[in-house]
Amino acid sequence: MMDETAEINYAWGRALFDGLSGAGVRRVVLSPGSRSTPLALAAARHPDLHTQVVLDERGAAFFALGAARAGGAPVALVATSGSAVSEWLPGVTEADLARVPLILLSADRPPELRQCGANQTIDQPGLFGSRSRFSLELPLPERALLPTACRAATQAVAVARWPLPGPVHLNVPLREPLTPGRDGPPLALRAARVSRPLLQPDPGHLNELAGRISGRPGLIVCGPEAGERLPVGAIAELAAACDAPLLADPLSNLRCGPHDRSRVITDYDACLRQSRFCRTAAPEWVLRFGAMPVSKVLGEFLRGLPGGEMILVDPHGRWPDPLQRASDLFQADAAAVARELARRVRPMPGGYLAAWRARATAAAAVVAGRLPAEGRLIRELGARLPPETRLFSGNSLAVRQLDWFLEGRREPLRIFCNRGASGIDGNLATLLGIASDGAAPTVGLIGDLTLAHDIGALAEAAAARAVILVLDNGGGAIFDHLPQSALPEHEALFTTPRRLDLRAAAGAFGLGYRESAPQTLAGDLAWALEHASTTLLHVPIGRARSLEQHRRLWQALAI
Repeated sequence: MMDETAEINYAWGRALFDGLSGAGVRRVVLSPGSRSTPLALAAARHPDLHTQVVLDERGAAFFALGAARAGGAPVALVATSGSAVSEWLPGVTEADLARVPLILLSADRPPELRQCGANQTIDQPGLFGSRSRFSLELPLPERALLPTACRAATQAVAVARWPLPGPVHLNVPLREPLTPGRDGPPLALRAARVSRPLLQPDPGHLNELAGRISGRPGLIVCGPEAGERLPVGAIAELAAACDAPLLADPLSNLRCGPHDRSRVITDYDACLRQSRFCRTAAPEWVLRFGAMPVSKVLGEFLRGLPGGEMILVDPHGRWPDPLQRASDLFQADAAAVARELARRVRPMPGGYLAAWRARATAAAAVVAGRLPAEGRLIRELGARLPPETRLFSGNSLAVRQLDWFLEGRREPLRIFCNRGASGIDGNLATLLGIASDGAAPTVGLIGDLTLAHDIGALAEAAAARAVILVLDNGGGAIFDHLPQSALPEHEALFTTPRRLDLRAAAGAFGLGYRESAPQTLAGDLAWALEHASTTLLHVPIGRARSLEQHRRLWQALAI
């Protein structure tokens, strides 16, 4: 009986992974543990799955998140019972808000060992609450129910993908023994084939909207990707049909690429720091694709508009209106909305786009003449990164500086950032997950506190090849730009500088290391990209000087 239990447990794991692989899962990230042995063996031995071991469950969740975002397909996570499962929560939270499909497979004690003081046992069913799309407690393994396990896995993938992409939790109770004696014959289980609908916009709504905005000055605003890539070509065609300025957040991935960028404005944050321009350039309508842009200046400009139409597009059903200004919401495929609206709309007067272009040209000249050190570095990155590079930005100050200073270019870049919850936790693990398939060069742009927060993830750097570019400004310099900077506790409670020897950290994890600077970045970046393993480029930034450079730049732009 004991051996039979182990064999059934293993067959149960095989049924689950047959269902996952049949539904499109190709990668599994697992952390070592005893209770999850049948799941780990089933994943590792599956011919259609690539298995990656990540020691720390917290890092594993972010690693899987990065892999899912880069690959565009759900990734499965496996962990043993107990607190190991709760370590997933930060990554699951980001996956929920960023709409990234993850399949969470948590091994668990059987029912008789719960609520009785058994070791390594917590209340796992429903652990992630509203963060997961659904949570299912599987029955104990039985041979007669193997098709049920396969079906549950297939259903998990379908729900993780549509209608709102995100995490799905399957809790898998298993009785001992857990180690099978042999690998049984194939189960011949087949996953159901699932197709997802393409949500078309309401033609009547499109006709009515086109009538309201045609011939009137307006803006197309593209924020960060939210669950899927934005249709850059279709949005560019819509901008041409409207002859409208297109304000492109770097995380929208519209700044770079071979699409029509003639109406793309990248210096909108700089433009909108002049109050006179804000008054004269107020649009009568705004059409937004993607999440809210990173720029606080742009957000305040949109919030303060005296009236007009605020049109939002979201294909997944969430209400994407933190400004609480929406006049219209299209819950439909973004490409379909853009293309169908382009067929119906008439262009606005040419003077509006010309005014934006003139202001952007003037603002760009001011920025170019007063670039802070970080701005020079980001301009170098934009010019030097190979086509199709995956650029991951840390949160806090790094992503804002990317927004302020990254120019457009014809060669495509794929830019990522964890903007769902906008935390600095798990950023390194996410970066390494993005890089782990080796499909394209991968570069991370992060701050020193972000590195310190997730430094344990460097243990996984051997499994990925990436360049980690660390802007070391001696602490959380973002707070120098926020109201907290006026507090006497500013340094102790918010900036929180850390003494971290980055050369020693790189050596401890077997990474390449080089100290760099904006003026030497071109050569250092070329060296790092050619390096056989993950490398750390350390760029010390004088915080006080950088803050003064930024202040002078913002003052010059306000005139």
